[in-house]
Amino acid sequence: MMDILAWIEQTRISTFVREDFYAYFVLLIVHAWGMAFLVGGGFAVSLRVIGVGKQIQLSKIRRLFPLMKLGAVLAIISGLGLLAGYPAKALTNPVFALKFACLIAAALLVRHIARISFRKTMEPVLLVKLQAALAMALWLAAVASGKLLLYTNTMLLTSDLTW
Repeated sequence: MMDILAWIEQTRISTFVREDFYAYFVLLIVHAWGMAFLVGGGFAVSLRVIGVGKQIQLSKIRRLFPLMKLGAVLAIISGLGLLAGYPAKALTNPVFALKFACLIAAALLVRHIARISFRKTMEPVLLVKLQAALAMALWLAAVASGKLLLYTNTMLLTSDLTW
């Protein structure tokens, strides 16, 4: 695996992300915006399903899904750029896997909740509300894991192994 990570680190995109004055920071900002749209929308959907803002029809909450999709696209593209810049930093850190697991689980759960809740005219039942609460916990865990990635790496580059 280290050979693959070392190869990625030698690519033009990886070198650009690490050496260009703006590249890494622009990617971080775009990633933050993408995560804000994705997680913020997911949180809003979950809060409404739980019962916050009952005056807003569930069907109107659907309008958040295009923003969430945009957020996902921004987060994925910028995340791949960040990953290309420092693949060993992320892929050798178990917190990275935790972040992805939480993101995927939360997104799938919100999608499931939306399918159930948006097609009915009545308020969601207790099980769906519990699922929405779980989705919020997963979103928070994903964001916290992402922040922890900045501080928990044991390796920045594969070249660190030669020291």
